[in-house]
Order: sequence, then structure tokens, then C-alpha cells
Amino acid sequence: MILQAIDLSRAYSRTIGYRKVTPLLKLHFLSRRWSADVYMKCDQLQEIGAFKIRGAANFALQLTEAQLSRGLITHSSGNHAQAVAYMANKLGTKAHIVMPENSNKLKLENAEKWGAEITLCKATIEDRLIQANRIADETGGLIIPPFDHEWIVAGQATCAMEVFSQTTDVDIFVAPLGGGGLLAGSALAAEYFSAHTLVLGAEPEQAKDGYLGYKSGVREKNVKADTVADGLRTTVGEIPFSIIKESVADIWLADEADIVPWMYRIWEESKMIIEPSSAVPFAALDKQSHKIKGKKIVVAITGGNVDLTQLP
Repeated sequence: MILQAIDLSRAYSRTIGYRKVTPLLKLHFLSRRWSADVYMKCDQLQEIGAFKIRGAANFALQLTEAQLSRGLITHSSGNHAQAVAYMANKLGTKAHIVMPENSNKLKLENAEKWGAEITLCKATIEDRLIQANRIADETGGLIIPPFDHEWIVAGQATCAMEVFSQTTDVDIFVAPLGGGGLLAGSALAAEYFSAHTLVLGAEPEQAKDGYLGYKSGVREKNVKADTVADGLRTTVGEIPFSIIKESVADIWLADEADIVPWMYRIWEESKMIIEPSSAVPFAALDKQSHKIKGKKIVVAITGGNVDLTQLP
């Protein structure tokens, strides 16, 4: 195993002051619908509006002053971009962010709000990496990867760790699956701190590289993502995948046509804004609700950065 319980515990204490301990909210309408006890972990209430602050904080806070002085660099479709920009602002350094040209406008503006310099690129992971590496060569700055690093995974694990400190007897913890940092971290958090909890991933049918890799045991790199869930369009990273294939109970798929309706349903019922990516677990769980009757379930809400001028 790459990460041990001590690594997660240190990430938990290290990031205090940069992450909020976000609340659990019971969803009574889903508890009735699924004959279960259903909660959502409201990480859209982080200051940047997304869980990504956890991993970015854990990474940035382990850098030396010399490393920080050269600036922070990342590539991201949105929420990790904001997290790195936020940490750079708080730590008094520069942020250079590479974002796909089709990025959510609000996420782009929020990264700029924290003082980041934005470089737009083609909407491919290859071009994102090319541009980020170019900036690193030119500036000497350090790249903070969006998900494929042990420090990122350990930081994301603090979300589930908070849940296990807030409530007991969680049967199922569900996280959306994009790059895999949150799902991998959640699986490790359950393994070390709540051994009876099963961790499930939820992925869009039209971006199911994680599902295919989990079923075959071999990381899938060639699925073309075409989903409204913009935060889940990336391929699962090598490090997260090595954890997911060993420690996650299963990955369930959401039909593309169900994602937006579930997003609006959660808005209406909870009075909280969530992103399409955060609606994916609800769409996936609803398809297999017969498997979760009588269970205590927590769904990780990964973000609430929705451009209200461009609603799907």
C-alpha cells in the first residue's frame, strides 16, 4: 500500500486552517425513496466551492520556502485550478494555471479571483500536460498534479475522515470518480478508520474509464469522455487506480440522461447548489436502489461551482 494511516492522519492535522469541516445533511426524500438513511457531505461549502482544497493544501503545505518562491503550477478543468490558486494566494506566491478552452466559465473566473495567471489549452489531457510542463520550464515553478500523487490522495482522504468523526456506522460512502484522488483517499480512510464501511465509486456511462479498468484490473487510458459532468472527464490516475482496484467495493454507472435531472432534484430538495459531477452518485445509486435498502449512506458532494448563466 502506498499510503499508511499515519500519512492520512498527518494530512488531516496539516490541513486544518485551510479546509472547512463541512456538514452532513440528511436527505429525507431520498431516505424515503430508497428505504435507507441517506446523507450528503457538503464539500461544496469549502471556500473555493469544492473538495479539491483538501489535496492542494496537503501538497502545498509540504513544500519548502524555496519551492514555494518559484510559484505553483497546475492543469485542471476547474476545481483543482481554484484550489491551487487559493493556496498560492494564502502562501504568498504566484499560481500559473492551465485550463481547457471549454472550461466552466465560473471556475475560470474563480481561479483568476485568487490571482492566478490562466493559460487556455486544447481540451485534451496531452495538451494540458504540454502547456504545464512548458510553464514549469520557463518559470522554475512546481507542478501540483490534480490527482495522481500520494500527497493529493492523502489530502482528499480527509473528507471521509471527517465523515467518520461526525457520525458512526456508515455502511456505504459514495464518491464521484474522475481522476480518482477522492475515491482512492476515501477507500483508504475507510480501510484505516471505519473498516465496516464499503466505498463505492460513481461514474458517468459516457466517461467510464474507471469502471472498465476496475472490472478488468488494468487501467484504461483510451475512453473519450463526453459527459455534462465536467469534473469527471479526466482519466483515472495511476496512483489512485492502484488503490481503487484493491480497496473500492464497486463502481456504479450513471446514465447520462439522468445526471442533470438529479442535479436539479437535489437543488430543489436540499436548497443547495451542486455541480453535475456531484449528481452522478445519486443517478447511479437510484438505478441500484434495491441494493442499498436499510443502509446508512453518505454521498460526497464534490463541488457547487455552477455557471448559472449557462445551465444545462
